[in-house]
Amino acid sequence: MSSAQNAALFLSVVLAVFISLVDAVPAYSGLAELSETSRDEVQDVEGKSPLSERQKWYLTARDLHRDVKTLRDQQFERDFREMVNMTACEGVRIKTPLLRPSDGCLSRNFSTERCLSRIYIVLSWYRENWSIIEKENLTSSLVKDVKHGSKRLLEAIHRQLQIADGQEDQISSAPLSVRSTWTHKTTVHSILFNFSSVMIDSYRALHYISKRKAAHRAKDTKRPANWSSDKN
Repeated sequence: MSSAQNAALFLSVVLAVFISLVDAVPAYSGLAELSETSRDEVQDVEGKSPLSERQKWYLTARDLHRDVKTLRDQQFERDFREMVNMTACEGVRIKTPLLRPSDGCLSRNFSTERCLSRIYIVLSWYRENWSIIEKENLTSSLVKDVKHGSKRLLEAIHRQLQIADGQEDQISSAPLSVRSTWTHKTTVHSILFNFSSVMIDSYRALHYISKRKAAHRAKDTKRPANWSSDKN
């Protein structure tokens, strides 16, 4: 056999091997991005099994943060267009419930039960005061999505903590004052701005919970309900 024939034979063998390898590589181009997948129908990247209940929690929290942030930006653009950025609103922003370092939602002092309890209490406050946002001329579909998503997340946490009706702690606060047009604008901005901060912290905490090893989660949830390393 000539050298030319040997070379041709070698190339044909290499080409056949290459084609077989290409055919063996799975194609993922048809898979949807996680952010574009339905909350109720989201599945793992192989499409074989649904996500766990806790993974659905943090996806709901992620969607809530996205929607609240969009509403926050819409309202700021409409009512505070003359201001350069949201930093200029710090002086007029009212206080609303936030997640605190002492709530057990940070990795250095993380407590699943304590963190979920605080998320439940804080999220309940925003849902109870959401009627102020419903009266605004903002994207109605997002306003409804936030209300519905908050309800779903609260119900999921309620089941996890097995909170008896009427036994959960409440956040005491004076009724929100909206006596003037300016006060109304700053109140709406404060709710949306702080709610957005709450949801990004909640999303990170719920994502962390979903990723923790089962042994760590079991150990954490067995701690007494009244344990606390600080009293803030």
